Parts: sequence; C-alpha cells; structure tokens
Amino acid sequence: MERRRSSILISLVFIVLIVIIYLLIKMSGFNFISEDYDGNPPNAILHYKDESRLAKANIHWDKGNKEYVNKEVKDIKDFALKQEEIILPLGKEIGIELKENGGDFNKHKTTVELWNSDSPGTKSKLALKDGTIILPREKGSYILEVNLYAEEGNVQYLGNLKLN
Repeated sequence: MERRRSSILISLVFIVLIVIIYLLIKMSGFNFISEDYDGNPPNAILHYKDESRLAKANIHWDKGNKEYVNKEVKDIKDFALKQEEIILPLGKEIGIELKENGGDFNKHKTTVELWNSDSPGTKSKLALKDGTIILPREKGSYILEVNLYAEEGNVQYLGNLKLN
C-alpha cells in the first residue's frame, strides 16, 4: 500500500511540474507553442469608408532566421497604375495603417508622397500625423507612395488613386 501511494505521489508531482513549466513558458513571451509568427512585412491599409490595401512594390525585409524578402519593381509608375483604382473624395482625411500578425508598425518611420500620374515628376510630400493624411483638393489621377522604414528593413507601398 505504501509503495502504491508513493508512485501516485510521484506521478502527481510530475504532472504538476509539467503544468508549471508550460505556464511559465506561455507567460514568458515564448509563444512558440500556440502562435505562428511568420515575420512578413506588414500590409498598408487605407481607411476612409472602406478599407483598401496598397500593393507592396519594392521590399527589402529580414524575416529572421536568415530568411529575407527582396522584391524589386523597376517601373513603379506602371506597377501602380495596374493596381485597382481607389476612388476617394477631394480634401478628405484618410487613415493609413501598417499591420501584420497583430504587430503594430505604425510607430516606425513612414513617409507618404503623392504623384500626379498625368504629369510625371510632380511629387508632393504629405504629412502623416497620427496615422492620417489629408488628400489634395484637385481632381485627378494620383499614385500614392508610402514608405516604411523599420528595423527589419523597408517596404514601398503603392496605390492608384482617383480623386473626385
């Protein structure tokens, strides 16, 4: 009888230790047991009434574990104009959000430029404040360029805008 109690006690201690180790790992931030983080560059999303995703153009990104994403687009104007047209109103404030895998990339250095696609070379910088920009008050077709600079690398996002 004594021997049986001792083996039950050892089994119970072993199970308790396994549960404690599991809980320590979960609480320490090493979520490799349940969370799959792929390290891809974030998506750029425009917010007005609906969400519109910008296309990733030039990418130089370190995913970790010696994995890299390198994509180069030679003709970014042609690439941008092939994207689905996003129709937005003149002079409105729109949001820009950068996110992936629940990670928040909105605090990283980000620049925003707007090109007039009818007259190449006409670029203007837009101020990005609290994740929003204000669109120009002139009708036309534009290319929106958003550049993210993070520790993992940089990503250029492009959108084909039509302002009415």
